[in-house]
Amino acid sequence: MPVEKLDLLFPYVCFAYGFTMTLVLSSDRLGRIADERFPPEMIASWRGHRGLALVCLFVGAAWILHNLWLA
Repeated sequence: MPVEKLDLLFPYVCFAYGFTMTLVLSSDRLGRIADERFPPEMIASWRGHRGLALVCLFVGAAWILHNLWLA
């Protein structure tokens, strides 16, 4: 896969990760399900990724808009 194609796809991957993690970490219902099914260490690790998820959400969105603006 050429680098130019990866440059166009990576912002969407970054945005999708940020959106998904932010949605899951912000949802009370999904949080209760996770508390019941996963070990506490895994849940603590996921909650520690909240900052990374927000950064990926905003950077991915800005990068996508930047690519659309230049296209």
